[in-house]
Amino acid sequence: MESYHIRGGTPLHGEYQVKGAKNAALPILAAALCRGGIHEIYGCPEIGDASVMMNILRALGADCRREGNCLVVDSRQLTSAAVPHSLMSMLRSSVFLMGSLLMRTGEAVICRPGGCNIGSRPIDIHIDGLRHLGYTVTEDAEKVVCSGRCRGGKYVLPYPSVGATENLMMAALSGEGLTVLENCAMEPEIMDLQGFLRNCGFHVYGAGTGTIAVLGGKGTSDAMYFIMEDRIEAATYLMALAGTGGEGMLTGVRGGLLGSVLQVLENMGCRIRSFQDRIELVSSGRLRSPGTVSTAPYPGFPTDCQPQLMTLAACAAGETQICEGVFENRFTHKKELMKMGANIETCGKNAIIKGVDGLQGAEVCARDLRGGAALVLAGLMAEKETVVTGIQHIERGYEELEKGLRQLGGNIEKKSERKTEKTEESAAEAGCISTDHGSGSCVSVLPHV
Repeated sequence: MESYHIRGGTPLHGEYQVKGAKNAALPILAAALCRGGIHEIYGCPEIGDASVMMNILRALGADCRREGNCLVVDSRQLTSAAVPHSLMSMLRSSVFLMGSLLMRTGEAVICRPGGCNIGSRPIDIHIDGLRHLGYTVTEDAEKVVCSGRCRGGKYVLPYPSVGATENLMMAALSGEGLTVLENCAMEPEIMDLQGFLRNCGFHVYGAGTGTIAVLGGKGTSDAMYFIMEDRIEAATYLMALAGTGGEGMLTGVRGGLLGSVLQVLENMGCRIRSFQDRIELVSSGRLRSPGTVSTAPYPGFPTDCQPQLMTLAACAAGETQICEGVFENRFTHKKELMKMGANIETCGKNAIIKGVDGLQGAEVCARDLRGGAALVLAGLMAEKETVVTGIQHIERGYEELEKGLRQLGGNIEKKSERKTEKTEESAAEAGCISTDHGSGSCVSVLPHV
């Protein structure tokens, strides 16, 4: 079992190169199945979720390998259209494979996808959209079976779901005519998926707006593609600089992707300069409350940055209200922050945080990806030592977070202890690990991603 050991109280400073985006890499890896070919995908971060997705692609018959910072996916030979339950239950983003498998083979069999337990995340929009496009979909408590071809036409998403938008983009490629998707999610990662598909020779237009048009047809070429930067990783590092009273520069990131986050940090007293491919931040003195912040689909404040913001608000002067407008169970980090002295009250999807003078180190447990990152930030801000367990959740989405923070002067170390029956049972009771041990069961932790 591994944990982070953090000694806080040191302002971070220096320069950090932002890595490739997790939320772009996963759908693009799935999209590599849309056309049989050899695809070179550069900048894919070395994270747990990417490893699981590669194992899924291998189970379907594709050959995947990492060559430095490039993932090579040879999808010319597929042997199955059924995603293994044991793998899919580990990764929410595996739901994207419905669209790519339907495009490639005309059929797809998946179980209910897994991932972080941050609230109800049904795939009803995915299923309704596929049926509207002409696919046959049957489902039960354990699996979803899809078959057919896209008949084109128009579909209006009832909610701008990122995952459903991307899934339907890929499924629409099998049609012979035009498919128009309306009320689409507008996240930049959807534009990145469109860029990859167009590099493969597909005709997809409008990503980044509320309307996406897809002209069906087979791709014409292999793809070599460079994944966009991870705006959530960038926001996490900016908040680490801000919370510790530090100053630094992030490179390889466009400030325009982080407009709502930068505005909140400026409201809290940070000085920020944004350039074409870098962001500079200076934090001096105690942060102040940003007032009320509500999470919302892009370009609103990202739900993936809400836990980190709660950490900053815990020590900011004044009272902060956070309204979680996307997930109903994204305050799993609240109790852990309160162990460190934070003053937080929650009611439903709303949180009131009254800033305290400082946090105290404690042993805390990460229960999901972004909540875990928030606890790491808290450890960097706190007095004395903080131990963060359950870091397998954090490593699902951050590549060597401890090394990046040490590069900025953070006192953080990853330590391992031998797993025993006693430590495993205590960690399971705390909710830090699963006791399923890969039995192959599909655990449904099913807003719409």
